[in-house]
Amino acid sequence: MKKHRITAAIAASALLFTLGSCMEKKPASPLESTTESTSKAVIYTNVRSNASYENGTYSGEGFSLYADPKIWKFNGSQADAPCDLEMITDRDFVTCGLSVYTDNDDHGGKSAQEIVASADSEAVISTGSLATASLNFYYYEWEIDENTHGRTYFSDIDGRYLCVYAESTNFGYVDGKIVDLLGSIKLA
Repeated sequence: MKKHRITAAIAASALLFTLGSCMEKKPASPLESTTESTSKAVIYTNVRSNASYENGTYSGEGFSLYADPKIWKFNGSQADAPCDLEMITDRDFVTCGLSVYTDNDDHGGKSAQEIVASADSEAVISTGSLATASLNFYYYEWEIDENTHGRTYFSDIDGRYLCVYAESTNFGYVDGKIVDLLGSIKLA
């Protein structure tokens, strides 16, 4: 009897290993090109802008904002950093980084809200909106890895979009800081 249990346990372990190695990993991002399929596209943007940072002022093409140096540090000079700004936290389990840039593509004439609403990808785990005093952002979120999620925010500005790429291990904890940061945006 014990011999059969051991054999069954070994067979089950081998089956789980085989199934696990055949399964596809979820993509780190919901990548699809908008030029290939505008109707179902999820626009993933991890674009490093030509942003600059000086004395707390983070600026790029058509925008500037205040990123308090006590809360945000600039990583723009690090080519391998995924985000221009990184939030300084005293908690090891919470990270947040983001980049802001202007997107001149009209994405088929869609509004920011329509872009997010038409994001047709299994990788998208949630969508939402964020309002500041001057801009409304719409976003979708996906899993980058088991600890980190990514978000892409879109806001309509004069036939273009102001976009924000963000990564965090806990968006619930950092949402308020992101709202404060995006609330300081001034369009040029």
